[in-house]
Amino acid sequence: MIITVSKEKLKEIVQIVRSICPRKTDINILNYFYLEAKDEECSILATDLEINYQTKFPARIEKEGKILIPAKQFENIVDNLYEEDVTLEVNGDILYLRGKKFFLNLPGLSQTDFPTFSPVIKDKFFEIDNEIFLNVIEKFKPILKTSDIRPEFAGVYFDLTTQGLNLVVTDSFRLAYQKIKNIFYETNLDKISVLIPLRLIKEYLGLKKKGVKLRIYFEESQISFEVGNHLFTSKIIALDYPDYKGYLEQNNFLFTIEIEKEEVLKALKLNKVYAGDLKELEVIFNFDEQKLYLISRNELLGEVKNEIDFDLKENNFNRNEFKLKFNTDFFYDGFDSFEAEKVLVNFFSASEDTFPLYLTSPAEEDFIYISMHL
Repeated sequence: MIITVSKEKLKEIVQIVRSICPRKTDINILNYFYLEAKDEECSILATDLEINYQTKFPARIEKEGKILIPAKQFENIVDNLYEEDVTLEVNGDILYLRGKKFFLNLPGLSQTDFPTFSPVIKDKFFEIDNEIFLNVIEKFKPILKTSDIRPEFAGVYFDLTTQGLNLVVTDSFRLAYQKIKNIFYETNLDKISVLIPLRLIKEYLGLKKKGVKLRIYFEESQISFEVGNHLFTSKIIALDYPDYKGYLEQNNFLFTIEIEKEEVLKALKLNKVYAGDLKELEVIFNFDEQKLYLISRNELLGEVKNEIDFDLKENNFNRNEFKLKFNTDFFYDGFDSFEAEKVLVNFFSASEDTFPLYLTSPAEEDFIYISMHL
């Protein structure tokens, strides 16, 4: 095999490959990725047996061939290349890299022992602008980071109906929901419900591609994300996802206030300094004053108390004050998830002593953030 390819293309590919290949494994072959030059393009395969990755890209091919390349060592080499174009040549199980002013070699392996990939069947598909889907996942990131508290629900629940797409994420303490209207996507499916694994979401987030489509392919036991020339495939597991709609469909709130998002975030940043290891935040709503108080206490630093004005929109609570305690980060993440300037803060009664926080915004009517209190 003899090919010439740009250093930037190699960097793009090797960063993805390196995230796929496991950092620690007893299966040595998984430390390698597969490179093949054939029919005027190069193919890359990498796997850790949980995620499969495939891509193709054009290159100047003088001679076809294939080889397994150690991912970590190849990444270190590519990161330090100083010429724009690189020639890769295979002789036996040795990979040679050369430019105008450098020449090096790297031991590879025969491709015969590399795991085989099941072909991706693309009959059932869902297509959307990648930027739209990516923006939703970015909103979900704070909950995704803690979703492994309940590993069976770690990921994004994809609930497609004829009325639109419902995307849900939960870590059992909080839940975020985004609806995408059917005018924003194309599909040949009427409905499907599946949990997109967290690992697949993480690899997808690493791409950050704009101006392209995301195509999702659904099969009985696996799901695939295709973004441009990048294809990720993961196994899926059948499960009974929590009844998220029961939390969303609330029409009898204790009260509703409207508040400036940035004012809350500025205050909470100061509260975080005092939050300590427990991250406990005392939240007090005073309805006569129409003020929100955010209080954090720290054994070493003392106490901080922030005061924020709000507009009372509705009040079905028969007391002057409503007081709860929250995890500071969870409270912050909720407000930070919104792009709108103003957020509606609601609480509903889930039980005699449980009153979840329910955040919405008229400017983002299809997004909801719900969090339990301490």
